[in-house]
Amino acid sequence: MTEIVMNQAELAAEIAARLREEVAAAIKAQNVGVATSAPAAEGEKASFGDFLKCVATNDVQRLRAVYKSVKALDETTGAGGGFLVPTQFEERIRAVGAPMLFDQLVAAGRGPLMLRTNAAELALPVLEQDQEPNVESSALVGGVRLIWREQSADVSESEPRFEQRIFRPHAADAYVAASTELISDAPQALEDTLVTLFGRAYAVLKARVMLRGTGVGQPRGIVGHPAAISVARAAGGTQVENDTNTILAMIQRLLPGSAAAVWIAHPFWRSRLMATRLGETLLYTVNGQSLVYGDTLAGIPIAYSEHLPAVTSAGSLILADLSYYAMVERAGFSVAFSEHVRFLKRQAVWLFGVRIDGAPLVNAPLILADGAGNNTVSPFVEIAAGS
Repeated sequence: MTEIVMNQAELAAEIAARLREEVAAAIKAQNVGVATSAPAAEGEKASFGDFLKCVATNDVQRLRAVYKSVKALDETTGAGGGFLVPTQFEERIRAVGAPMLFDQLVAAGRGPLMLRTNAAELALPVLEQDQEPNVESSALVGGVRLIWREQSADVSESEPRFEQRIFRPHAADAYVAASTELISDAPQALEDTLVTLFGRAYAVLKARVMLRGTGVGQPRGIVGHPAAISVARAAGGTQVENDTNTILAMIQRLLPGSAAAVWIAHPFWRSRLMATRLGETLLYTVNGQSLVYGDTLAGIPIAYSEHLPAVTSAGSLILADLSYYAMVERAGFSVAFSEHVRFLKRQAVWLFGVRIDGAPLVNAPLILADGAGNNTVSPFVEIAAGS
């Protein structure tokens, strides 16, 4: 009996060994023809060019192992999107926008409130500031006021008024085509070009929608927003006198205490603004195009944007406190690749994706607590149409 048990044990061991060999052979057979990443060779470094190559070849193994990148999913359709760009490359892409208007505003402490979220939407509680305030309070504090009382008297109720602002980042994509030969022979050569193109395009997009976004499928911009006050252009004097009086009128309607205010103008305004003066004193100071120590108009920094309307149009010159504007970014850029879209042109296509939303944090101009009931100011003041 003992001999039989030993033979059974040996047989079982041999069967198990053969099964392991067959399973290993089957796994190896399934991998035939499948592109996989070899471990990085000694001295080989991760780069954005290599990341793009992995996306192009759908090298999921290397994307996950080396770049910790996963598929970006579209919540609307459930379809697979591109791959999320690794953080180190995302920061490099963002850095390209440093000389651009939007990033200069943020760097100078005069940009909008920037928020990031991993969710499909972000609810932001804000004070309701567009109601007429009590004469002993201010619209700036949303209805809260300190109320005088006699000793031992009851405290009167004074509650702030809050509302929820819902931000739902909208998808925007950049489409870049490149020859298949270049991608095949030297994909890393595309690295600097694509980083620069996408970084600048994203900076331009943010500035554009902050100024003139429609709010339909994209962020809502400042120009023409109900919270913006439109100031009529002065008339009856010389061009210089009219421009000077218009500027002074715009400053008067700016929300008091807007220490972070900035002028933003169409580029063709510059020569006219440089001529404005009070008596013999020029309002315009020329220091350069940097927003940190650059040109000022009436002591307030000024920047120029091609995305504002032409000089004779409404909104071609604005005075804004952008701390009253919120922009919400969906965390993470995505990148996808297709070699089929422009096959006959022997070109492949890179698709970069971002998601952002934004809007002013006030719904209407703020009413001053001077008792008049119709004197208004706003963090956003724009010039009306005219010559």
